[in-house]
Amino acid sequence: MRTVVLLLISFFAANIFGQPSNLFVPRNVLDAYNTGTRSFDGKPGDKYWQNGSDYKIFAEVIPSERKIKGIEEITYYNNSPHELNRLVFRLYQDIYKKGAARDFPLPENDINEGMIIDRFVVNGKEYDTQSRSREFNRIMTNLMVALEDSLAPGESVKIEIGWSFVLPEKGGLRMGTYDETSFYVAYWYPQVSVFDDIDGWDTFNYGGMQEYYNDFSNYEVEITVPENFVVWGTGVLQNPKEVFDARILEKYQKALTSDEIISIIDSATYSEGIVTNKGKNTYKFNAEYVPDFVFATSDHYLWDLTSTVVDSSSGRRTVIGAAYKKESEDFYQVAEISKKSILYFSNTMPAYPFPYPTLTVFNGSGGMESPMMINDGSSSTIAGTIGVTSHEITHQYMPFMMGTNERKYAFMDEGWAVMLPFEFQIHESNGEHNRKLATIAGYERIAGTEEDTPLLVPSTELKNTYRNSAYVRSAAAYLMLYEFLGEELFLNALHGYMNRWQGKHPTPWDFYFTFNDVLKDDLSWFWNPWFNDFSFPDLGIKEVKNKDGKLIVTVEKIGGQPVPIYLETLSENGETLSTKFVNDFWKTGDKEKVVELENTADIRTIKLGNDYIPDSNDGNNFYEIK
Repeated sequence: MRTVVLLLISFFAANIFGQPSNLFVPRNVLDAYNTGTRSFDGKPGDKYWQNGSDYKIFAEVIPSERKIKGIEEITYYNNSPHELNRLVFRLYQDIYKKGAARDFPLPENDINEGMIIDRFVVNGKEYDTQSRSREFNRIMTNLMVALEDSLAPGESVKIEIGWSFVLPEKGGLRMGTYDETSFYVAYWYPQVSVFDDIDGWDTFNYGGMQEYYNDFSNYEVEITVPENFVVWGTGVLQNPKEVFDARILEKYQKALTSDEIISIIDSATYSEGIVTNKGKNTYKFNAEYVPDFVFATSDHYLWDLTSTVVDSSSGRRTVIGAAYKKESEDFYQVAEISKKSILYFSNTMPAYPFPYPTLTVFNGSGGMESPMMINDGSSSTIAGTIGVTSHEITHQYMPFMMGTNERKYAFMDEGWAVMLPFEFQIHESNGEHNRKLATIAGYERIAGTEEDTPLLVPSTELKNTYRNSAYVRSAAAYLMLYEFLGEELFLNALHGYMNRWQGKHPTPWDFYFTFNDVLKDDLSWFWNPWFNDFSFPDLGIKEVKNKDGKLIVTVEKIGGQPVPIYLETLSENGETLSTKFVNDFWKTGDKEKVVELENTADIRTIKLGNDYIPDSNDGNNFYEIK
């Protein structure tokens, strides 16, 4: 009998944690679970695969023409079980071509010829780059190349491309020109698109709103620039002795193992002509298993550099830099802010060692992340600088370490990049940058309206609702998940997700199922209303009774999204007498919760909720005792 009972328990546990329960899973996603590339316990399936490439890029920057020209050699590996009869490449710079489909207008001066391809060879076969045939077909920002011989599973193909383009005259989209000799170069080289187990080839057009979804690849990149130009890039610089003047090299090498902020280049350095070796210089970078390579260059930016231990168990360090205009007053503190951010992320939230060996914050415009590189404009306040710097650094975890499809599910990285640094930003800015408060207030304004679309609506299908989905509702959802679980359980589950899926391509369902599996609890009661459904948060005080010296408060769940109950009792003069926080409910589907409060003769008002718990209607959150 005992054996039968154990078998039944095992059977029901498997059904709870081994299948999607009442979570909706789209057909194309469900196919991946049914074929074994993914599993309902949240782990990569036994048949999981992903493709990747080795890139060798040789590029030259011609500042006087704002021109980048390059040659690249790619080895693309087909690790899938599918035979590929074509390859898809991304030509991001074609967004600047006249007549290109864009999500918003660009300055007229930025319109150009896009990506110029003058040579394209696959396994020795040269293609006519001027043709519009099926064999070599440019469609918006994609290039479809038909293969002469199909690429079989387990095989690789070698590609050689010669190309050039002109950088946009203005700031551009996430990259571009910031003065005559300062450039941030991203979304720049012909890149193999992603072929995955969910959608096959990613052929979505780059219109400017959506961002990254790349395979993990290895890069060897050489960037040639004129004398006295410094290049900062993804990965590790391989030849500092070949490019830097001896005096710069000495400070650079010291910073690699120093906890101090070292000024590598200051205003006097350029005027003294002691930055680089004479003539053109070629900077050589290596970056292993990263989703992209980006670089920046200037002949007059200042440069601060430091390093810090990000993993106490191994002693591994990350080298942290800031490159900036001397007029940017806030940037003199950016290296220190970046270092503090990285230590916070490594040790406190998400308490996971920073994943990369280097990070450089370049003083361009806006706020834009790339692997190991950040493009940030100057802020008028240090609080603003703390906010944008820490937000963009968070992206090194999500999406870059985790490999999520930011084009399709922006909430899987932007929401985390908003939520994870909440407390760091509040503390470091002395409360002046409180994005936690702004996020909750922002979501309350839109929650439950037609513009509050479920997070699972693909980002590619959004326009006016994109920001709420990517940044606001998502961050509120992650915060509420944290509040319900508490820090210990939340971090245990988050670490489980990171450990299982870093360097891969997790979907939202891999995230859900991992949390369910690690916690041994079906959180569908949370996932559905916060991520899958049209829903909104709204609690209200339904009634209050005085019984046996206690106040019996019935809290009604009016909206579909579960949020914690926070009750505060106030005296006649407005003094807070007691508070109660309750977060262990709603999973059973109840619409009401009864909470007991100690009664005193001085209590006059009961207030439900606080500024950090979203509620779309606070008109029912107060009860006056008469």
